[in-house]
Amino acid sequence: MVVGDKELFMGWAKSHPGAPALYGKPFVNYDKLCEIYANDLAKGGKAKGPGDHLEVNEEQSTADITETTNQIKTADESNSHAPNHSSNPSSGTKSGVDRKRIMLEDDLVATELTNVSKSIRSLVEVETGNTATLNATQAAFLHEIEVQKKLDERRNKLFPELKKLSTFSQQQIVKASLLIGQDASKLNLLFDSPDDCKLEFVRQVLDSAN
Repeated sequence: MVVGDKELFMGWAKSHPGAPALYGKPFVNYDKLCEIYANDLAKGGKAKGPGDHLEVNEEQSTADITETTNQIKTADESNSHAPNHSSNPSSGTKSGVDRKRIMLEDDLVATELTNVSKSIRSLVEVETGNTATLNATQAAFLHEIEVQKKLDERRNKLFPELKKLSTFSQQQIVKASLLIGQDASKLNLLFDSPDDCKLEFVRQVLDSAN
């Protein structure tokens, strides 16, 4: 989660829509996501993870940060080697350098917070996609269980249902039970048919097996 100086973060987040809601938000499935995608991560010297820059233009931001840091060092060195005509350095020059340092450091903080925000947004998108997939899989699994349960109930009622058709002999009833009970479509068709059609249905099933 994003932690640190909340006042500083909220000040930065004013210019980044959606960022305030990320402060202090935990990722309860972060460890599970790491396990799921552990083998999909590059592990070479140039590998980048969720905390690294996620886009090519962010690499340019890193180069800009490095250049900015070098500018600070150069400014400090130039100031330290400047001719000193008095025992005390110019307060105006020192104040200008300090202001420049503060502005550059603010830019560094803003860039890093932007990168963290993008990383968190990517994790949220991955977690949302995984949740949707799991929900769809669970719904399909539950549906399959219900279908199988209904078939089992009808198989248990098949023999008594066929015995109601007194036209057939015991041998024909047993044979019809085997033929219909092994075929889910025939089983459902028998029970969904009107009572006055079941006799003809069973007769045709027996005839087709001869």
